[in-house]
Amino acid sequence: MKRRTFLNWGTAGLGTLWAAIGVSLGAVVRFLTPSVYYEPPRNFKIGTPADFPFGPPTFLADEKIFVFRDKEKGFAVASAVCTHLGCTVQYFTSDRRFHCPCHGSVFASDGAVLHGPAPRPLEWVEVTLARDGQLRVDKNKVVSASYRLMV
Repeated sequence: MKRRTFLNWGTAGLGTLWAAIGVSLGAVVRFLTPSVYYEPPRNFKIGTPADFPFGPPTFLADEKIFVFRDKEKGFAVASAVCTHLGCTVQYFTSDRRFHCPCHGSVFASDGAVLHGPAPRPLEWVEVTLARDGQLRVDKNKVVSASYRLMV
């Protein structure tokens, strides 16, 4: 083998080696970067005030919230997630209480724990009126059970 041929093969080999290292590093960076975020947004719009009737709360399953509307008090939003292990609670109009189907926790209509293994009351989250007239819920902002939005 001639010297010039050997150097050409060596240069091609080094170029191939550097290309392989670059592709491998790119694959490692891509592997360590998440491509999907599984957490749903915590700030979202739920519709106009006219979409929600007066009386018993409206359950929005996708967002796991209960929307209360009262003529005198206004709007309030309660989380439907049990504070024990995260099950979805149900509201019964017969006794006006929240019941957890998993472990039997019972919450009053204001979210206070009445019975069961739940360590703390249900969370009430902030509801505001957006500029386009829709109700906006922000699960990042926990409010007291007495918080109401008058529309």
